[in-house]
Amino acid sequence: MEKTAKGLVEYAKAQLGRPYWNGSFGQAASKEFYEEKKNQYPKKYQWEYDPAEAGIKVHDCVGLIKGYMFCKNPEDTNPIYNEDLDMNESMMWNACKTKGDISTIPDVPGILVFKTGHVGVYIGGGEVIEARGRSYGVVKTRLADRGWTGWGYYPYITYEAPKKEEPKQEAKPAGTITLNVPVLKRGMKGDTVEAMQILLLGHGYKMTSGDTVYGADGSFGGATERALKKFQADRGLEPDGSCGPLTWAKLLGVGT
Repeated sequence: MEKTAKGLVEYAKAQLGRPYWNGSFGQAASKEFYEEKKNQYPKKYQWEYDPAEAGIKVHDCVGLIKGYMFCKNPEDTNPIYNEDLDMNESMMWNACKTKGDISTIPDVPGILVFKTGHVGVYIGGGEVIEARGRSYGVVKTRLADRGWTGWGYYPYITYEAPKKEEPKQEAKPAGTITLNVPVLKRGMKGDTVEAMQILLLGHGYKMTSGDTVYGADGSFGGATERALKKFQADRGLEPDGSCGPLTWAKLLGVGT
């Protein structure tokens, strides 16, 4: 059965509130299992067995990930052991080929997060589920609060590509017209310059140099610049002598 990031997150969420047992990966708690693990990890089992935990699924930090990989579903208490996937946290980190510093973590649920001696499951929205320790059990914590140092894509899990956010379009008032026009400046030539000159002449702004009056010749020279600056000043625009969207709007009578 394919193991997915979504499935890992769902598995981790189903374990919230359940106990932490060192060396476990989804087995059911029992007195016999407690004794087995206490013999295996005597320094880790300095606590007494609690009969109230009987039958409850238990995990340690890496066991939360291994439990998902070994179990058929979140409530399965008979994980099928896979030696190839029996890793501690440093082995899991080394297995991740795509990984990075925690400051660069992508918002992809199911990514693993790491720090020395510990691993958790990032579930999105700045939150992590981790089997934190015997005093805590499986808990949900804030990513920023727990000192994680790295993240990684676990290679035995299928991840969906992060969704690209569409750029937000700025809302415009009803009736707003967007002008897709070039910015014209002194020294430019062409049909668009000629069109601007015709509009200036239509508004009564002649292009003169001394006694010479120029027509719409498509060449943006000093005479055109002076006429444009006067037009801009008369319309309350900055008289910079270049014809941008605001000046075009006034020339065309749009929004005025």
